[in-house]
Amino acid sequence: MPSTRYQKINAHHYRHIWVVGDIHGEYQLLQSRLHQLSFFPETDLLISVGDNIDRGPESLDVLRLLNQPWFISVKGNHEAMALDAFATGDGNMWLASGGDWFFDLNDCNKRQ
Repeated sequence: MPSTRYQKINAHHYRHIWVVGDIHGEYQLLQSRLHQLSFFPETDLLISVGDNIDRGPESLDVLRLLNQPWFISVKGNHEAMALDAFATGDGNMWLASGGDWFFDLNDCNKRQ
C-alpha cells in the first residue's frame, strides 16, 4: 500500500489562504491574478491542487514555486504523468498531454 503524506497547516499563521488549480505552466497569468488579489507572500499561502505544468509556456517557472514557503501543491495528473515518464522511460502519454516543454530545456534546467 503506498504511503500517504500529510501536511498540517495552521490557518492562524496566514492572513489569507488561497487555493488554485490547473495552472498549466501559466506563470505570468498566475502572478497577475495574485497581484489582483493583493497576495502577500509574507503573510499569505497559496495551495495548488495540481496540474501545475504542461500546456503553458512557463512550466519551469511554476515548478520553481515549489521552493517558496508560501506555495504548497499536491500532485495532479500532469505531475503524475511526468513522474511516470521518468520512472518508466516511457513519456508518450506525458508528451501527448503537453510535456514536450521539458525536452526543450537545457540540461541545467532539466536537473532543477
